[in-house]
Amino acid sequence: MSTGSIALTGSGRSSTALLALACGTFAAGSYLAQPILSAIATDLGIVSWQAGLAVSASQLGFCLGLLLVVPLGDLLENRRLVLTLAFVQVLALLVMASASNVGALLLAALVVGLGSCAVQLLVPLAAHMSSNSTQGRTVGSITAGLLLGILLARPLASLITDAFGWRALFAADALLVSLLGALLAWRLPHHRANSTLGYPALLASLAQLLRRHAELRRRSAAQACLFAAFSLFWVGAPVLLNEHFGLHAQGIALFALAGAAGALVAPVAGRLADSGHSTALRGWGAVLVASGFLLSIALPTLTCWLLAALLIDAGVQISHVAAQRQVLALDIRARNRLNGLYIAGFFLGGALGSALAMPLLQLGWHWLAGIAALLALIALALGQIRSN
Repeated sequence: MSTGSIALTGSGRSSTALLALACGTFAAGSYLAQPILSAIATDLGIVSWQAGLAVSASQLGFCLGLLLVVPLGDLLENRRLVLTLAFVQVLALLVMASASNVGALLLAALVVGLGSCAVQLLVPLAAHMSSNSTQGRTVGSITAGLLLGILLARPLASLITDAFGWRALFAADALLVSLLGALLAWRLPHHRANSTLGYPALLASLAQLLRRHAELRRRSAAQACLFAAFSLFWVGAPVLLNEHFGLHAQGIALFALAGAAGALVAPVAGRLADSGHSTALRGWGAVLVASGFLLSIALPTLTCWLLAALLIDAGVQISHVAAQRQVLALDIRARNRLNGLYIAGFFLGGALGSALAMPLLQLGWHWLAGIAALLALIALALGQIRSN
């Protein structure tokens, strides 16, 4: 089946909830190591920068998955591909949990990131499952689960590591992914696009799709700017929360948990996108992100910083839901490739923001927040350009 909608076994709400939970769990695996690098380094007897390479390895694995694996969703049966990636991620998480040297750790982290690209197969599959009038709502709910997984991974990793150790964290995640894989094997529908392209031609078509769709280029660039701003905040904020407000690991974890509530606006954004308000949503999303950073500069209190976190998370999510709905509608036969290209641009922006956060923080929070607000305004300008 290549057109029309398909359905999961069971009710629509429970199916959407399952996909949202799966996306959040698959994505979280790539972020679990970020707040516990010192614990990993101490246990393995390595220096902190070597442990930090695990984060880079996961990001590299995810990028490779977007470009080399996600396009296969337009060629192979989607259910089998998702389950294969879930199995691969479980094995990699178990290797991480038992790693005795930095080589094993980095290889496992690379494969965990590769397996996490399953989420970008589930989102287009969810769009296929939905009618045109409910696609935004469904995609919004599922991407809310994805963002919550990313945001909750850091505080939960800190709390679990403090209580049980970092190896138990990755073993527990492997168990959770296994359980979700079993549920997906039961509930996920079979779906295969009727593509006549072979794998080499499928990869070559990525450049063609990027040239053909100006809407894809603009939405990717705008979201890259917003995700760069998002990464600037969440890499830089923990440092300032510790230095200026005296928060330690648990306090920072609770702050991140509270800030994650901003992702809950995604289903509402999806409903509004279904009603034809995507352009306005992209604009308001960018405005919320810029407002959050400006608030953190103007009123540097803990309460205002929490409000800033909510505004930034909500703004990124609102804009993302609207943009992704439009990207997935560009060509139903190439949804996985279009989504892979869109998310690759999104992710590159986030990687750039992560890389710049600490150098900008050395200049002062007002520099970091000012650059991030400028990025949000650039996204606002890009988001209001309409296709001819």
